[in-house]
Amino acid sequence: MAGAVAFASAALERAIEALSSLIPGFTTMARRAEEDADAEELRRLGRTMMRIRAVLEDAADSSRARASAAARLRLRELRCVAYDAEDVVGECEYEATRRGAEALDAVRRAGSGGGHLKRVRWEVIDDYFNDVNMVAVVHDLATKARKVRARFDEIIKEYEDLCMTDNDGEQQTDLSTLRLQRHTSSIVHEPSIHGREVDKSNIMQMLLSEVRPMAALAIVGMGGIGKTTLAQLVFNDLRVRHYFDRLVWICVSEQFDVKIITRNIISSLQKKKCDVLELNDLQEALIKQIEGKKLLLILDDVWNEQRAPWDSLCAPMMTTELCRIIVTTRSKTVARLVQTMPLYSLNCLPSAASWSLFEQITFEGQDPASYANFIQIGEGIVKKCKGLPLAIKTLGSMLRYEASEERWKDVLESDLWDLDQQQNNVFPALELSYRHMPVYLKRCFMALSLFPKDYHFSQDKSICLWKSLGLLHNDNVQDKDRAGRFYLSDLLKRSIIQCNEYGYTMHDLTHDLACCVAGEEFLRLENDITDRIAQDVRNISIFLPWTSAISKLEYFRGSSSLRSIILSSKDGVGGPIEIPEELFLHSKHLHTMFLDGISLATPSLPDSVGNLKHLRHLVLPDIGGLRLPISICQLYNLRTLDVTTSGNVKPACIPNGIGHLIKLHTLPVVTIKRGSWHCNLRQLKDLQNLSGKLCIKGLDNVASIDEVEQANLCTKQHLQALSLIFPDGDWQYCEHGQEPAPTKASHEEILESLRPHNDLIELSIEVCRSCRYPSWLGDTSFSNLTVIRLEYCEFECMPPLGQLPALKHITIAEMARVERIGLELCSLNPTIKGFKSLVTLEFEWMPRWLQWSRVGDGAFTCLRAVSIQHASELRSLPCALSTSLTELKLRDCKSLVRIPHLPSLSKLDLRQCDGLTELPAFPLVQRLDMGQCNSLVRLPNLPLLKVLILRDCPNLITAAHFPSLTSIHVKGGFREELLYHLMNRHPSLENILIVSKSIVCLSVEPQNLPSLVSLRLSCPNLQRCDGLAGLTSLTELKVYGCPKFSIPNWLPCQS
Repeated sequence: MAGAVAFASAALERAIEALSSLIPGFTTMARRAEEDADAEELRRLGRTMMRIRAVLEDAADSSRARASAAARLRLRELRCVAYDAEDVVGECEYEATRRGAEALDAVRRAGSGGGHLKRVRWEVIDDYFNDVNMVAVVHDLATKARKVRARFDEIIKEYEDLCMTDNDGEQQTDLSTLRLQRHTSSIVHEPSIHGREVDKSNIMQMLLSEVRPMAALAIVGMGGIGKTTLAQLVFNDLRVRHYFDRLVWICVSEQFDVKIITRNIISSLQKKKCDVLELNDLQEALIKQIEGKKLLLILDDVWNEQRAPWDSLCAPMMTTELCRIIVTTRSKTVARLVQTMPLYSLNCLPSAASWSLFEQITFEGQDPASYANFIQIGEGIVKKCKGLPLAIKTLGSMLRYEASEERWKDVLESDLWDLDQQQNNVFPALELSYRHMPVYLKRCFMALSLFPKDYHFSQDKSICLWKSLGLLHNDNVQDKDRAGRFYLSDLLKRSIIQCNEYGYTMHDLTHDLACCVAGEEFLRLENDITDRIAQDVRNISIFLPWTSAISKLEYFRGSSSLRSIILSSKDGVGGPIEIPEELFLHSKHLHTMFLDGISLATPSLPDSVGNLKHLRHLVLPDIGGLRLPISICQLYNLRTLDVTTSGNVKPACIPNGIGHLIKLHTLPVVTIKRGSWHCNLRQLKDLQNLSGKLCIKGLDNVASIDEVEQANLCTKQHLQALSLIFPDGDWQYCEHGQEPAPTKASHEEILESLRPHNDLIELSIEVCRSCRYPSWLGDTSFSNLTVIRLEYCEFECMPPLGQLPALKHITIAEMARVERIGLELCSLNPTIKGFKSLVTLEFEWMPRWLQWSRVGDGAFTCLRAVSIQHASELRSLPCALSTSLTELKLRDCKSLVRIPHLPSLSKLDLRQCDGLTELPAFPLVQRLDMGQCNSLVRLPNLPLLKVLILRDCPNLITAAHFPSLTSIHVKGGFREELLYHLMNRHPSLENILIVSKSIVCLSVEPQNLPSLVSLRLSCPNLQRCDGLAGLTSLTELKVYGCPKFSIPNWLPCQS
């Protein structure tokens, strides 16, 4: 129930904000008494919404664990009223925006030219907002508002008549009660350790090896993961007890009161109650106990995130000879506050340890034969716990001595929340984390219940979900994205979600908690379910397997309460799905439709999508040739329209009229096409709220410069990233095999007229046939521009990108006409030191590039990485490229004869650079990856080289000594004498990999390879490798793809 209440409260928050911006316009419009009464009715609706919101927010933030049936019914009715009120405001917004869009359309038709246009503009807008039709609309909305208020008054009166209060029928369980229930001690209850041996060893090592007199270590993890148990194991270890003079265990829990904690420490040390009251006296008493001693202090279950109380608590500890503090917490914010050593993140138990723990608790003292029938079910139960020790212990305790197989199956098939709450410790432990969240974060957490279990979601996907559900309340998209990133980081810090290489995820039991608190208004389906959707469901997600046979979304019919639909695929592309007309006819209150990772039976949406007056977010699947109906242009409340396609997929067809959607702030891609039906650049003119990323494709199809100028890109200050692509991506789909008629505007004119706003951060220009770059490219007024990509452009010379003060990353590819690059790249003004912020510089496929002559004094001061690929005519690099350069990649630069001295270089990647005959002795290079550089015969002295990768270097004769070398990877043709030298003259070597057809015999000298741990060989002509038996430090030997190799008798063979 709390989740549904929180979401209704969020809906009201949005509606109140929207209505407050609309009412002044309606009030100004009112000219008669009845019209003024209508405006007043809308103002009353605003006040009513504020009252409902206050009640709902109190309920959402309440610490009550359970509510009576009467209270639940009242809140359910108030939620319904809240959503009805939001719908009224949504209709107000729709009508106001529709009239505004029509007025702007009329202005465009009314005339042109200077002040006359401005006067006409305001006259037309005034007429549209004051005509009789708009007055009738406001009257209709006022009538609906009156009904909503009457329903609210009715609810309040009924409860007053029944003499019910907010607390009637409710059992109060506030946080102070939960706080009293949370107690821990230093006594460990585990007869043996399961899966925490390494963790305990690591903590002990950190604890006892730290040299600083005062140090704090934080153990971090989600609720129930075993932080307290691990701290108990360390606390009771004999080495710890012998090392420290004083050991104290304090369970802090939620209330971090310095006086109480200090008093408890003193009581623990003196083994009797401390009655001192004042903090100063307490700290003096503590100093007497610990001064000059070795102290270990365990602070279990800490929630405090404030610096001052922590510093105050630690002040007396400075008098010890040595003090170690271990803090257990769920919050990384707490951990970073207290830590002086790296925080220790505790992970879930592995499968074997999980079963061992479950077996010990459930079957302790029993003969294994007596519970053989329960092992398979038990393994399923353990798997459901996903390595969470508290869940394993809870379910193991429930089933201890349980002989009924039916009961075991019931536990296996039930959600943890549905089991006996008297024995269930998991829910309170995890719910405590939820209760500590602010309301806005609770909403975001509950929304994640719409993702399946074990689902890895990205930062962008979670933020997109929260935005589409209206959970990020900020003025513009940048602020919303920033808020979304902050919320995601906050959930991570609280150990509610975890992050790995695949993205973000939630533990299954935390996911169950999200579903539990979200309540009946949220529904997630993951199979081909054909049941009708319950009327109470307002937010639904369907994650289909890619083999799904669903053809129609039949079960959405009749679901008139739906506000959000998320349809996606769990693994790959699901579908094909047919979207019926009835979906949009019945789901008139829909705010969000998110179709992702699916295919449609027909590449179009039904015309009935135009009936969705409240639709705000529409994200459509990445399929070729999707055609949007003209009715899409009637969705005046639409904020997001995402029809992005990837790769060579045929772009979506957007109709002319998209410019009416003046509230749009997210339109990632728009494709310009010929013909009156299709969208043109003029449609962007009044979309002043566009934010984030915008990619304009099909600039080849622009009819005139006037069309380009009317796009008004220079006024769109909220855009962060802009891509300008001249082809529309549809050249292979031209109807009847006919090429489009030539445009009247040249690429040079088009690009010149598409100057963006000065606040732009990222810019990409692709497939431009102009030989001149636009005059604004490189203008110093673009002070926020950090990323530039120029691809397939026919500019004959480079723009002065070095003048951009914030520019960090440049990619230049397929610039076929550029032959020379000099000072002009840095700046046209000799007093400006170019590229003062640039970090990475990439050139690709530059077939005519001959020379990079000069970079200018003081340029490239922050440059870290340069990559040049497929520049076969390039002969030289600037001598003074950058002293800060750490990474250099040169591939297919066959004419390059010299590399300048780069004193800070640490990574060097060379391929197909046949013109190079020698390399400088780079003093700091740690990694060298070199291949097919046929003129190189010798490698220079590289004192810090650790990793050497050589590919097809048959002409390489000799190499200097590399005292720091730890890894060699050799692939392709090589001289055996060079290989012998590399393998046997570097005692620090740890890893060797050889893949070569030219190697017949290898010989290793074990006395020269004392550190070698891994040797991998894949050499089809290899016959023997002498000296293997003496490699005593070797832990990995792999010989594969070596049919001629004679395996020694002493060597075990695994096929």
